Amino acid sequence: MTTLFSWTGIDTHGPASIYIASDSRISWGKNVTWDVGRKLFASRNFPEVFGYCGSVSFPIQILGQLIEHIDDGLLLCESDSIEIKIEKTRCEIERNLSLMPKAHRGTCQILYATRLGNRMRSSFHAARIEVTPDRVTADKIELPERSGLIASAGSGKTSLNTWYEQWVGNPSQDPHQSGRTSRNVFSAFCDSLESKQDPYSGGAPQLVGIYREGPAKNFGIIHRGHRYLNGIEVVASKVLNSIEWRNELFERCCGESMGILKKAQRQPKLREIKAP
Repeated sequence: MTTLFSWTGIDTHGPASIYIASDSRISWGKNVTWDVGRKLFASRNFPEVFGYCGSVSFPIQILGQLIEHIDDGLLLCESDSIEIKIEKTRCEIERNLSLMPKAHRGTCQILYATRLGNRMRSSFHAARIEVTPDRVTADKIELPERSGLIASAGSGKTSLNTWYEQWVGNPSQDPHQSGRTSRNVFSAFCDSLESKQDPYSGGAPQLVGIYREGPAKNFGIIHRGHRYLNGIEVVASKVLNSIEWRNELFERCCGESMGILKKAQRQPKLREIKAP
């Protein structure tokens, strides 16, 4: 299994972003693991992102193929409503699942996030797609009015939710807590991962997201003093800053130095976060 979750970032003008994050561990029981498995997918040309948990073989193949079709304009149209987008995606997943030998289909859950429109006329949407050996169902997720967790899944869900309570808390009762910020949501996930409370979650964090404008983002992550993208360490490159980098506190970082960008908003812990 894994830890998979999605959240929205809200500002004074409403939803400003939506993200999906995951760990990088693929497990064959508790003691046989591989910590460089890809769990998230982001379109290079359109505001579409996916993540999965559960059985690996089917979703890791189909989501990679779906993203290629989306990037080439072969699956979704800009004029599609959110209901049409979700149904097109569900039908494509179901059609290809039916071509797989039933004994090997397994069960998985896919999170899908997208944006309609641009800038101040944009709206964010998310759906949960359940895949079983017999069928594929999809349900639209209602987004909250405040920044915060909108969906979580996988074996690390309980640990994530516990750490999320530690980070978010109740700002009305404790004025020293910063509440439901994207920084708190992602930091809660990173602390949950570091706690190793779920033996099936591990490796570097993965992160994809969508802003009010432009295509989806595939973020690089600064983790334990190293750079990672899609769960794999990025050792060296002349174009490290061609993508956006974040650390465990969700701070914007320089890909070369791995330090916080000069103009980036620092996100210090406002209080000591204690292990649950």
